[in-house]
Amino acid sequence: MPNDNDPRNLFVNQRYEYNEKTQPKQQPNARQQTERQSNARQQQTNSPQSDYEAKLAEMKRLAAKYEREGEGQLVRDIVNNVIEQKARGQLSNDQLVAFANRVRPLLNNEQRARLDGLLEQLLKI
Repeated sequence: MPNDNDPRNLFVNQRYEYNEKTQPKQQPNARQQTERQSNARQQQTNSPQSDYEAKLAEMKRLAAKYEREGEGQLVRDIVNNVIEQKARGQLSNDQLVAFANRVRPLLNNEQRARLDGLLEQLLKI
C-alpha cells in the first residue's frame, strides 16, 4: 500500500486498502515486482515531497545548531554569508529588504527591532 503520509493520497490509500481486503492475493511475477520496486525508488528520489522533507530536516538541524550556539553565532554567520554573496554579486540590498519584510511578521517586537538593526548594518556592507 503506498502510504507516503501525503494527505492528497487519502483516497488512493483507502482504495488500495479496500482492494487488498476484497481481492484475492496474487503473487506478482519477478518482472512485475522489479518494476514496482524500481518505480517506487524513482518516485521517492524525484518527488517534491522528498525535497520538502530534506529542506525541513535541514531547517531543523540549523535551528538546533543555533539554539546551542546562540544568537551571536547566528548573526556572525548571517553577516559572513551576506558579505560572501554580495562579493560574488549574488545578493542585492533589495533582496535583503524583501527577505526582512517576509520574516518580519513572524517576529515579536524585540526580534523585529534586532532584525531592523541587523538589516541596517547589512545594507551598508
